[in-house]
Amino acid sequence: MTPPKNRRNNPEDDGENMSDEGVGNLFSGGASPSSAMAGWASATPATPITPEPVATRPVSVIPQPTPAALEEAPEPVVDSDTARPVGFYVSANVASRFRKYRKQHDLTHTQIVFLAVEAAVEKGLAQVVKDARRAPKFQSKLFAVKVDNSDLIGLGPVQLQYKPTKAQYAIIDGFVAESGLPDHTKFLAVVLDQFLPGRREG
Repeated sequence: MTPPKNRRNNPEDDGENMSDEGVGNLFSGGASPSSAMAGWASATPATPITPEPVATRPVSVIPQPTPAALEEAPEPVVDSDTARPVGFYVSANVASRFRKYRKQHDLTHTQIVFLAVEAAVEKGLAQVVKDARRAPKFQSKLFAVKVDNSDLIGLGPVQLQYKPTKAQYAIIDGFVAESGLPDHTKFLAVVLDQFLPGRREG
């Protein structure tokens, strides 16, 4: 089969008729290569785009206590704020004399108790307790008789109250221990009976 006329068999011949000038015209629109490159080089460069700063939200910081604040000692408790009513029992005779003395001298229950305790301390607690003991119903020359703290002058079924602070109660508690009596009720009944004016029990 014969190839068509006027067609060359060598593929390399396809590019022989295209000159450098013709190739340059394809990209420059007919201008010379040198003028095309010159226009490209002289073009004004584009303004660089800078990203807008992103607004950052402030991080909330929880304030921590300083070591100095942690080591601060708590405020001292005012002693008068800790006062509590304390009940004790006396005889009807002591209770009557107690109320009469309070009206005559315009004193509180607590103030009367403090005066009675002070008077007992001045006299001597051992002597006050000795004077408050009744003679035992049973006596023996050979056998020791147990001391009866339930049968003391001034002790009885009538309840009274006073209102000491913790510090004041602790002081009276020390006097109770010193007196040898087992509790506050017996101690206060004894000292009040000996302090209050009027006829004492015997």
